[in-house]
Amino acid sequence: MDLLLSLAGCFALPVVGVGIVLLAIWIFRLNKADKNKRARKRFEQLSALRKKGVTAPAIVLSAKNGFSSGPDSGSQETSITFQLEVQPEGRAAFQATFQDWVPGRGYRYRADDAGRKIWVTYDLNDTSQMMFEYYDEDRKHLLGRADFDKLQKRYDVIRKTGEEGLAVILETEDLEITNVIERDHLKQTIMRMKLEVTVKDGQIFPVETQALFANASLHKYAVGKKVYVKIDPQDRTQVALDRSAE
Repeated sequence: MDLLLSLAGCFALPVVGVGIVLLAIWIFRLNKADKNKRARKRFEQLSALRKKGVTAPAIVLSAKNGFSSGPDSGSQETSITFQLEVQPEGRAAFQATFQDWVPGRGYRYRADDAGRKIWVTYDLNDTSQMMFEYYDEDRKHLLGRADFDKLQKRYDVIRKTGEEGLAVILETEDLEITNVIERDHLKQTIMRMKLEVTVKDGQIFPVETQALFANASLHKYAVGKKVYVKIDPQDRTQVALDRSAE
């Protein structure tokens, strides 16, 4: 009997361990499925609201944390109840309270966040219908990055088919539209550049272009430096940066 009990104990521990692992996997998948469902529903609601409403800036008067989803860091979000003053352009400011799911963990949103600027979309005929768009500090990235990505697709074609030219950098500007990973971890910067291009026939003309740079190489792309570019043969104002001339 003792031997049987001992054997049963030896088998019980692994079985319990496997059961715990399977339960954890089931809970993880259930949580992920719930978040995906909520994300789809939120996207549909926000898209519908954008069609009939307006997007406007607002100042946070208070923000109260609700539930936080997780623990997978790639899609963490927090339910936040905002009390704010909406400041639509050309219309009178008004106060509103609404709840929405916001990317990020709850610890980011504290009572001392009062005064922070956000953007919301709401129904003009029913201001209780309101949803979170983004924080003001993210606005430049969210609006500018889509345009930059479109340009890069066009520049990729120009790099394959364009005419090579030599250019001098006249001016640079940090567009401040890199995301958190690019900016803080990969150490990259998206720059707009004004160039003076010289082509093989000797013609010289000014152009603008944009590109993503590793911060460690930015010294090669300072004002006064020379770079090689590719030029769209059908439109010489369209120029893609190719490489540094150094």
